[in-house]
Amino acid sequence: MSQVDHYAVLGIDPSASAEEVKKAFRRLTLEYHPDRHAGDATAEERYRQINAAYETLSDPAARARYDAQRRFGGLDLSRGGFDGQSARDLLGNVFGDVFGTRRNQRRKGRDLRYTLTVDLPQAVLGGSFGIEFEAPGVCTGCNGSGTKPGGRAAESCPNCGGRGEVKGEGMFARRTRCGRCDGTGMIQLDACGDCRGSGARKQRRAFDVKLPPGTAAGAERVLTGLGEPGRFGGEPGDLRITVNVRPHPRLRRDGDDIRCELAISLTEAALGTKVLVPTVDGEVELEVPAGIRSGTKLRLRNKGVPLAEAARRKPARGDQLVEVVVETPQLAATPAGERVRAALVALQTACDEAGALPRRASERSRPG
Repeated sequence: MSQVDHYAVLGIDPSASAEEVKKAFRRLTLEYHPDRHAGDATAEERYRQINAAYETLSDPAARARYDAQRRFGGLDLSRGGFDGQSARDLLGNVFGDVFGTRRNQRRKGRDLRYTLTVDLPQAVLGGSFGIEFEAPGVCTGCNGSGTKPGGRAAESCPNCGGRGEVKGEGMFARRTRCGRCDGTGMIQLDACGDCRGSGARKQRRAFDVKLPPGTAAGAERVLTGLGEPGRFGGEPGDLRITVNVRPHPRLRRDGDDIRCELAISLTEAALGTKVLVPTVDGEVELEVPAGIRSGTKLRLRNKGVPLAEAARRKPARGDQLVEVVVETPQLAATPAGERVRAALVALQTACDEAGALPRRASERSRPG
């Protein structure tokens, strides 16, 4: 079964001459060439359909076979007849003719997507961020209308009667998007020279994005109406911003809390110390009590993630949990390493004589 109507793809009548076929092909290939629509999958598919249509209709023999198939209702009997999908297509086409369809001539603009990368403290505390990128925006030459200044306004497409699609010959023929109006149901009589009638041009666009406190990685912010402009008076699309959070070298988020590790030496663990630790608000001094063990968690209150309004309590932020890691010295085969080794041996001897490690002494003194 034919998937598309080649005449509809080129926006021409089935009785069009060879010269008209060639003229329509040249116009559409210029408009939908991939070099002008880099990364646009829809434009690439249209370009493929345009070339396929021209390949068939520019060859007299191929066009004759295609016309015969169209007159037979679009059924390819060489493939064995009529299946369930064919029945659904038939019902859709028949009832579409009975009730009549007409495209909404106003077409909403497509959404734009942008990934905003911020640091962890910026995501936790929130803030305003300026972004700038290249994307279609309202054409200044025609103010988004697509019609050149002083020109005639757009009108309903005569090829499809404003429906945006055409139906091939025969009762069972498929409906295909109209190539004359690209499925919009409207055509520009006096198209703007800057945007070629689309009402939009690629340009540098700048926005101010506000992230609320506590924004999580992967969150999406939607700026309504700041996407691509609509066509023929249609609403613009939206700008959808996905938030990416850079990993912090020391801090990580855990729900409403912030976690980090703090490495201290054996002597600092035994004697206690004061150390500067990072937080999303900047460095703060943390007091490590004497005799602390590795794995102990110290709490910095109100240094975590701001709570949402619905869950807010006093204090209005989570905490930061600092896990202490007592770092064991690594002894290198150097004069300095030998001095560390001698000091550790002396420390062990002194601890044994003073009974400074009672648990170790108790376990070592047990029989068996």
